[in-house]
Amino acid sequence: MMSDAVRETLDRYYAALKAGDEAGLRGVVTEDIEVHYPAPEGLLPWAGDWTGFEGFRAFLSALGDHLVIDRVEPLAIHLAGDTVITVLKGEWTVKANGRTVRTETVNMFTLRDGRIARYQVFSDTAALGLGLGRLAA
Repeated sequence: MMSDAVRETLDRYYAALKAGDEAGLRGVVTEDIEVHYPAPEGLLPWAGDWTGFEGFRAFLSALGDHLVIDRVEPLAIHLAGDTVITVLKGEWTVKANGRTVRTETVNMFTLRDGRIARYQVFSDTAALGLGLGRLAA
């Protein structure tokens, strides 16, 4: 069972993300936030490790340069101590070629004092690589 405070933090995060609300994001993540998005080297321009709020902004900018988020549907949410794991089904449009990418993605959040201190994304990198035209089917 997820606490109301945790749900509110995630709701604020996703709402600010969707709205492109930088002040809202700054209020829901820590200044030293860490982003970890693993992928094969060179496959996804936004993959890698990003640190601090400026790194977080750079990560979001790199993602936004390439993808439009069309739809994200939470399938499951799991809470373990200060870690929240969300399983999402999503649909994105690749800006460069108009291709639609449908994947399931796992987001793992580590919370500290009611804010997001670490954000890890485990996605279908092959589907995204195909969508970007960086992999052949």
